[in-house]
Amino acid sequence: MAFLMKSMISNQVKNLGFGGGSEENKEEGGTSDPAAAHGMTREEYEEYQKQMIEEKMERDAAFTQKKAERACLRVHLREKYRLPKRRRICVPPQCCR
Repeated sequence: MAFLMKSMISNQVKNLGFGGGSEENKEEGGTSDPAAAHGMTREEYEEYQKQMIEEKMERDAAFTQKKAERACLRVHLREKYRLPKRRRICVPPQCCR
């Protein structure tokens, strides 16, 4: 019942044109322009997006290189010490003595 009363009163206030309804509509619906949502102009937002994409590509490239270096080191150590690809885990403690 309280919800019904509140919605009826708020609708009447919106219709009076005091400006309260337009702000609520913007907040509820959100803005369709992502640049306005971030408080930037369209050009600034596009530049920001390009910068973010470039930084992500740099991070991905660095990660890929580190991953390849680790794999190379792993292969080198396996060959040097003749280690198996996977470590064998002994379940019963008697077999490891």
